[in-house]
Amino acid sequence: MKIYSYAYSGHYDPAAPAVEIEVRGPGLNSKVMRLTALIDSGADATMLPIQVLRAVGAKHVETRYIRGVTGARQLAETYLALIQIGPHTVPTTNAIALTRAEGVILGRDVLNHLVVILDGPAQVVEIAE
Repeated sequence: MKIYSYAYSGHYDPAAPAVEIEVRGPGLNSKVMRLTALIDSGADATMLPIQVLRAVGAKHVETRYIRGVTGARQLAETYLALIQIGPHTVPTTNAIALTRAEGVILGRDVLNHLVVILDGPAQVVEIAE
């Protein structure tokens, strides 16, 4: 079994688990963007900047209500995008479009397709192939 390792991000205090991902649209000729994504096992859905979703040709799916950590309900646009981590490509039909530059959140819609090991003391994320 091959293991892909990623260092925790020091942009957070304390350091947080993050991985390098590639995002692309569903078409064969879609563009690809490389991003660093924060792993958030408490997030139902992956969240990506709208500029990234548009640039890669992600397909708009629907407008729906979401709830954030405060419990407040708000409208959000969802998109079909393909997320690649190491050798794994995971389609996500509920990627939430972020309109402000809030970073990238990798939610359970993607994480539940992977074996993810968070080694806090070593500050390493491992994704098993």
